[in-house]
Amino acid sequence: MKKITVERPEKVLCYLDLGKNSYYMVEYAHQLAGWINAELYFLHAVTDIRGAAGFYVPHINTDRLENDVTRSARDKMYAVCSEVIGEVDSSMRIIRKGAPLEVINQVVEEMSIELVILGHESSKGTLASFRSDYVERFLRQPACPFLVVPFKEAG
Repeated sequence: MKKITVERPEKVLCYLDLGKNSYYMVEYAHQLAGWINAELYFLHAVTDIRGAAGFYVPHINTDRLENDVTRSARDKMYAVCSEVIGEVDSSMRIIRKGAPLEVINQVVEEMSIELVILGHESSKGTLASFRSDYVERFLRQPACPFLVVPFKEAG
């Protein structure tokens, strides 16, 4: 078996869905990045409303709606990060429009990210398959090494 050398990642990306477990993810990623002395970036993907609808939606200003959603996501990410770990430079908080897997892979390539941290909600029941969990799809074609952080439903 061929030996490999594992390098310490210098840039780490943590994907946040801005849901109830985001506080845990921010804390986990922050501590891990501190232990390995890496730059830490946080990412959230905002749904492309026009792309998701797939057609023209009359009587709705989608540009304004997308701007409002993006601004709200930016505010939420700032609030989560500042509450858990304090002030985080705006260049370390990334909001992009698009499908999460595509956005993650784009940011990994653009910024030379060496480790991605993803959350995975481990739950049972019929609604488990409807959760916005992209870990299994990311497993099929990872853009770089990644770490999956499991968590149970937040209490």
